[in-house]
Parts: sequence; C-alpha cells; structure tokens
Amino acid sequence: MVTGSEYVFENIDEAIAYVLDLEKKALAADSNRQKPIEVRTAPNLSLPPMPVDTLSYPYSSWFNGASDDKFIMTRLLSGRFSLKPNLTSRKFLFRGETEFHNPCKPSVFRNTGQHRFTAENVRGQELKILMMSHPLVELLDTGVELCGKEYQFEMNLYGLTQHYYNKTSLFDLTSDPNVAAFFATTEYNDKTDTYTPITDENHAPGVLYYYYLIIKEDFGKVVGPVDSRLSTIGLQVFPRSGRQKGFLYNLTPKENFNDVVRLQAVFFKHKADISTRICAEFENGKTLFPDDILERHWKREYKDSNVISNRTVLMNKIDNPYMTLGQVEAEVRSLGFDIKDYRPVFNVDELDSYFDAVHTKGFWTDFCEQIYIPGDTSGAMMNDLVNLPNNSKYHWAFTREDGHVPDYSKGLLYNKYRACLE
Repeated sequence: MVTGSEYVFENIDEAIAYVLDLEKKALAADSNRQKPIEVRTAPNLSLPPMPVDTLSYPYSSWFNGASDDKFIMTRLLSGRFSLKPNLTSRKFLFRGETEFHNPCKPSVFRNTGQHRFTAENVRGQELKILMMSHPLVELLDTGVELCGKEYQFEMNLYGLTQHYYNKTSLFDLTSDPNVAAFFATTEYNDKTDTYTPITDENHAPGVLYYYYLIIKEDFGKVVGPVDSRLSTIGLQVFPRSGRQKGFLYNLTPKENFNDVVRLQAVFFKHKADISTRICAEFENGKTLFPDDILERHWKREYKDSNVISNRTVLMNKIDNPYMTLGQVEAEVRSLGFDIKDYRPVFNVDELDSYFDAVHTKGFWTDFCEQIYIPGDTSGAMMNDLVNLPNNSKYHWAFTREDGHVPDYSKGLLYNKYRACLE
C-alpha cells in the first residue's frame, strides 16, 4: 500500500538505485526463483517433471536462457500464447508518475461522478475493429503453423487502445525501470501529442511505484475462478506496448491503485538536468511512441470525430449481452455520436505501406528477432516464423491479395466479433 508519506530521494537516479537494490535482495530471498519450479502433468504425476526449456512449461518467462530484451513466447491457460517481456531478472514491475495522486485511478474512472462508460467504450471498440483489419492481427489471432503445429497468439486489443489515446480501466506497468523513469520525469501535452522534461525543480515530488511479483499468483488463476488482476500486453503488432515492455493491472471503479496489495513506492525530487537527460535518451518519447500506421489513422480519422460505425455499436452489444441493440444505439446517440454504416478499416494506401515495409524494410524480420521461443534449440520454429511471408498459405498477410476471407472459426477475436467484420 502507498500512503503518500514515503521517503523522498534527492533525485530519480537515487530512487531507482535504491529500488533496484531492494529488488536484487528480494529476488535472492525468493525461494521460488532460485531454480525452475517443477511441473508435472496430471494424471501422470509419477513421471519426471516437465522440461523447462519447452513451450509447454508454464513459467518460461521466468526461467529461460534469453537476453533481458527478448519477448518470451509463453503459453497461457487458454492454450494461446503471449509474447511476454522477459522476467528472469525481475522481481518488480514499475510505474512512474510525475506526482502523487490519491486516490489513483485508471483514466476511465477519474470522473468520480460517472457511473457508465459507454462513450469511452465505443471509442475503444471502434479502434479494436480498425486493428482487426490489419493482416498481422488476423494472422496471429487465427494462428500460424510452425514445424507442423498450429499456434495462436493473444491479441490484447483492449490494452492497445490505451496506448493509442483511449481511456480504459487499466494501469500500465513495465518491466523496464528506465521506461518508468521517463514517464515519471516528463509531462505529456495532449494537444501536441508530445513529451517534454520537467524542469521546474519546485514541482511536487515524482513517484516511482514498484509492484512485487509472485510467480505462483500473478498472470493466472489465484483462487478458484478468480483471475489475477495482472496481465501481459508485451509485444503486439502495433509497436508501443512492446517498446514500453508493457504489463497491465486492471481495477474496478471504486478501487484505488495505491491500495493494491504488494504495491510500494518511493518519491523523488525533480531535477532539470536529470529530466532533460532521460527525455533525450528516449528521443523525447519517440523511442516509446514511434510513428506507426495506427497512430496516423487515429489522428486523421478519429481524433476529433463524433461518428461511430454501426459495426462498433454491434460490438458494444456483443460485449453487453444484457442490452438490446436498440438500447445500445439509443444510448450511443444520446451521448452525441452519429451512427453511420461503415466498417473501420485501414485504407489501401496504409496497408500498401505495411506490405512495402515487410518486403523492403525488414518489418517482419525485426518483429521476429525480438522473440525467444522456448525449446527451439535448433532454430527450426524461428526459421518457420521468419519465413512466413514466403509460405503460400500466409501470402495474404504479407502481400496484397484481393478477395481474402478470414477463417473466422480459428480466431478467438475473429470468431467472437465475426458479425462486426463481415
């Protein structure tokens, strides 16, 4: 729990050094992190434990031979896979704030008098449908064949909407303390979409949050049907969450982030020279927020728009089965939206730019090189992954192919939202 009375360091460099020293000691004291946890598969509990360096091993993101900058292909309880930032050297996740807020709430819940969040939800759902028009989102959701076996990946589109200007119930956390330092020492201007260093040394102290990870409790089922509030966004088709080594913590409207169990913080004084240095190290935010297809489309089509697709209204109804389509339409119109008949999609020029990046700028190769596949000692799976653009089965995802129809039955998202996409 964070109270607001935490120790104030002279600068963020001292605060980070202190927290990383705490992390090192906590990691050394955690008996579950000293050697890989043994996992046996029922009903054959008498058999030897599951090999660690394998895609079946549930703790591969915590125990692996990859470098810290890799994203680990990790099997989820659903059987799908996430691309999780490597946690082998992490006992903490981090978050930086320019000053202390109490209560500390996710963006969608900051208006304490608001009880419904339809406006925020439909804006995010419009963006989700747009993202699902990208060939790589379809490819990874519906699955790819590697060494003769099919693999499907988790597309965390709700989490991505937060990275692209939408309000959600999520808090961003990161496995990279330097990323947290950037957000703790810079101010965001939503009118110019830019970050600048905090140079006012009389500014209220900044906050460096750190969340204690527990290997057997986070990212899964905690007690019976109760889900962990912590989830992975990690490496996705759109680059921001990967650049930020992202994780997500979900809250309800009445909850306060400062009350989260296992969350601690230290405060620090802002120093102009340090803030300027950190901002420059991240190219004034461009490292974490690179120019990409989704950002450009949002700014051109949605930034100041009050128009919502009828497909988006249908998605909202699918996500709220207790409401009729007519009720959703009436509520959306009452909020000032104009509902029109279209499907949010990337246009031909935008997709041609993506296809060109695959073949001339190494977009797909660069994406794959960030991934570590447990158990792929021969490199055969990675070779198949890198060479998907040359596989005729997946030609449509890397080169324009008119008339392509998704296999909705295979995708988790594409099956659920088929009516919004056809």
